[in-house]
Amino acid sequence: MSSINGLALSLIDDAAVFPPGNASLDDAITGYYNRFETNQQEIVGPLLIPASAVDSLRTHADPLRMLDVAIVGDTGFDGLVAARDSLENDTWIAVQHVELRAPSDGAIGESVGTLLGALAFTVPTYVELPVTEAPAGLNVLAADGAERAKFRTGPYEVPSPDQLAAAIGAAVRLRVPFKLTGGLHHALPTHDEASNRQHHGLLNVLAATAAATEEGDDLELARLLASADPDQLLAQLGTVDAGVIRRHFKSVGSCSIDEPYQELVRYGVVEES
Repeated sequence: MSSINGLALSLIDDAAVFPPGNASLDDAITGYYNRFETNQQEIVGPLLIPASAVDSLRTHADPLRMLDVAIVGDTGFDGLVAARDSLENDTWIAVQHVELRAPSDGAIGESVGTLLGALAFTVPTYVELPVTEAPAGLNVLAADGAERAKFRTGPYEVPSPDQLAAAIGAAVRLRVPFKLTGGLHHALPTHDEASNRQHHGLLNVLAATAAATEEGDDLELARLLASADPDQLLAQLGTVDAGVIRRHFKSVGSCSIDEPYQELVRYGVVEES
């Protein structure tokens, strides 16, 4: 098995069924089960399942094995509620959290406020906010105090280092836990041929979060997000306890597990035995 520090524990939510991976539900669940006895087990969080696929989940899940899932709302708020309720009595399928986009009609703060007024989940809820409007949405989430934020970082909608720095900085200052989705397959910033976008690095996000907990300003966070120097990033990570960093940066959804795992091993965040 692998030796893992707190930085990488349950860091990657398994988004195998989502683009660009687009795995079948059966293949995604089989792959998830197969990691139970591998070195990758401890870095993987729940399997992300669209609300529209929950009805067929039991057909593929093994009732003799535990399956941790998170439900992503792709059929609107009512569809997400129905999907969550349908799994409430399943003892072998555990819903760890739910995710949904903030309504796009009206001002983001007002939309998030309306959404929060309707939420009645007993598990954490991640509300996806546009990165460019993050502060307004985060203020509402912070006032509510119960829910979390989600920012899209790829593969096609990729915020600039300045934009992502502002979102991370605001989330940390307001003490709103956040997750990211898309594009973070590599430890360092990498040009992605398929999307023709420069994707952010996983080490960079961890380091920027660490700097934010030490009251680093958005310019410093943006420099860390743009850095291609692993030594600089690892040095920044060494100044803050892993638990503090992960209290803010909860996870990233990724259809790739192998790539980020191997790079976490390469930079010593995970040690293979």
